Amino acid sequence: MRILISDPEPIGDLVAYLRRCGCRAEIRGQGAVEAAPPERPRIDHAYLRMELDAYLRVWREMHPGIGAELLDTPTREELAL
Repeated sequence: MRILISDPEPIGDLVAYLRRCGCRAEIRGQGAVEAAPPERPRIDHAYLRMELDAYLRVWREMHPGIGAELLDTPTREELAL
């Protein structure tokens, strides 16, 4: 799933945080991160999105003033589930 942030300065911190949470995360351009929650056996896309959104809400609380939006576009790996 793609995450867009309003200020690209803390993008490395977002990627590091998501990885500490067990997520896969890669920077995909200025202000964008491609992320997936920890691998789980055949879990519904809606649950995976909800889990990643929860991690993102915590990160936003730690970075007041930084907007971060989770786009609901499944990755190829998610589509294969």
